[in-house]
Amino acid sequence: MKEKFKKALEFIAVIAAILISTYVVKNISVESILKGSEAPVTLAMTETGLPKDFIGKPAGDDIPRIENAKTWEDTWQTSYVTIEPIEIISTGIGTRHPWIDTYTSSTRRRGSRRRADVTSTALDVLDEYAEYFILELPDESYILAQMSTDDARKLTAGREITLPVGQKSPAHSQVLANISELCVAYDVNTDGVFYCIDDKWNEEHNLTLTLVHIGIIVLTTIVISVIFIMLIDKVFKEKAVQG
Repeated sequence: MKEKFKKALEFIAVIAAILISTYVVKNISVESILKGSEAPVTLAMTETGLPKDFIGKPAGDDIPRIENAKTWEDTWQTSYVTIEPIEIISTGIGTRHPWIDTYTSSTRRRGSRRRADVTSTALDVLDEYAEYFILELPDESYILAQMSTDDARKLTAGREITLPVGQKSPAHSQVLANISELCVAYDVNTDGVFYCIDDKWNEEHNLTLTLVHIGIIVLTTIVISVIFIMLIDKVFKEKAVQG
């Protein structure tokens, strides 16, 4: 009976280790570490007329700031802008990143499976979805935004940052349907979403990011599981001695 109880505790310990590892990997700035330091984008660079994508790159001091609802309403979808948010609010709903395949790899038994275009980001361990956030502008109005998990983490921690260069993109209708109550509560301007994720860089480094995330989860799970199991084993040995 004691042996079965011990095995059950060890199983629970492994599950707990996996959950802790998931939390750890979601709170490590892997993207920022791999990217390193990047030169900021200036307004002059965006006005050359050359077909270059600056979305997701550091914003220079002269990149236009969205500071109020009026400026956001007047922003063109082709304009490069940035935001210095006052507050960030999580919606828990995200859209699949454009570099993530629509279908999972096929297997003999199950075949390929279509990934959802919109889903909850609570268990998105491998960062396959871009969460919709509600941002408060300096004039206390609110808009929607999608950004890297690293930038979202910094804002959630209360840091004052300038978001990367971004553009106004159409908001996903399914997301809007899922977060409608939040949007009403905060009187959110849903006329588009501020998108500042570097899709090109993420597509080029997707395999590396995935392997790093999996590596962190596996290593952390093993270490924590071993610690938990050793503690359980120690407790049972002590009880056996006392008995």
